Amino acid sequence: MKKLLGFLKIYGIMFIGACSAALGVSLFLAPANIVSGGLSGIGILVHRFTGFPVGTLILLLNIPLFLIGFKYLGNGFLLRSVFGAFVFSLLIDIAAWLSPITENVMLCAIFGGALLGIGMGIIFLYGATTGGTDIIAQLLYKLCRHIDVGKWLLIVDGFIILLSGILTGNWENCLYGIISAVINGILVDMMIQGANFAKTVYIISRKPMETAEEILSALGRGVTGLYCKKMYTKTEGIMLLCVIKKHEIPKLEQIVLRHDPNSFIIFSGARSVSGEGFKIYPIH
Repeated sequence: MKKLLGFLKIYGIMFIGACSAALGVSLFLAPANIVSGGLSGIGILVHRFTGFPVGTLILLLNIPLFLIGFKYLGNGFLLRSVFGAFVFSLLIDIAAWLSPITENVMLCAIFGGALLGIGMGIIFLYGATTGGTDIIAQLLYKLCRHIDVGKWLLIVDGFIILLSGILTGNWENCLYGIISAVINGILVDMMIQGANFAKTVYIISRKPMETAEEILSALGRGVTGLYCKKMYTKTEGIMLLCVIKKHEIPKLEQIVLRHDPNSFIIFSGARSVSGEGFKIYPIH
């Protein structure tokens, strides 16, 4: 029963992500003919010249990319990505029957890119993609982890946007496409990094042992003691080091100050944390 609920939760959240991405395309990008990259951009471009349904074309183009993704990224990736791509493509064609919310091209670029980025970010967090250049970005990320997935998407999408400008001659829409792609990439990065973001805490206290024991028992977080020397007082002591989630900061501060009101606490951002006590998101 627990496994079933976990399964339904994962695919339910992925469905919400696919809905967000599909609405971004059908309600904003496609009506304004904004190509912001990805297979959705290619679909919008082809639809402009032929009238072929955007979602159907995306699904057809995804087939060879899924075969590549299966070879390099595994069975779990394929199953979730097929689901994400199918729902994304289906919802694009369904939402195409809805009336556009605005005719302002700038608003379409902003909100289309935002909804697409939020949707893709959600799906990425659960170890899948909506297909298309998402798969290419995943593969490139595996080869070079110094560049985030969102930035890889931005690079690949740039080529597609440039192609749309060459084929249509509408360079103004290309500029809107760039705006949309940038917003998309930034939001994907923010969602992925935010989900793995934590705080590294350094604590200098006169009661390090008592403080460490309560952090271990109350928060369930590991604590490391680092021997140090205080240069002002020329005395030796133990500095505590631990990593916590942002919502745990108030409770940790209460614990530390309860044992020593004069404790010195330093917080610094931990961009990504994996290991015991921290969820490892599939994208990493």
